[in-house]
Amino acid sequence: MTIKIRVVRTLKEVRTRLRDVAAAAHSNAAVVRDRSAQELQAEHDQLETALDQAADSLAAASSVHELDRVAEMTDVHRMSVADAAKRHEVALAESETTAGQLRERTRQLRSAERLVERADHRRARRESRAEQRRNDDMSVRRR
Repeated sequence: MTIKIRVVRTLKEVRTRLRDVAAAAHSNAAVVRDRSAQELQAEHDQLETALDQAADSLAAASSVHELDRVAEMTDVHRMSVADAAKRHEVALAESETTAGQLRERTRQLRSAERLVERADHRRARRESRAEQRRNDDMSVRRR
């Protein structure tokens, strides 16, 4: 049973659109992933700065209360780094998921393109045969 060319071309158009949607989703996920990586780096930099300041504060501390304050400040920055790392991990997982979806949609599009090529090839072969028959019929009539 042959597949109608119109159906195959429609299938290809639909799969092209689905691939484009998957590409857009992956692009958005990649932007979020990159932004979260930058935020994580910024949090690391802030932690380093806070730890440098904590060394000076510890040297100047004259009471237990001041030592607790330094510990609280460094803990706040460490928790910020941990939160940023979790957000980056989630964004990375989402990016990998959308990349997999994009690969799948691209594979589906390639299979639809092969179907279109096959249908076009069969159609061209049929037309060639029909033209050959017409030419054969014309040459038989001339004799």
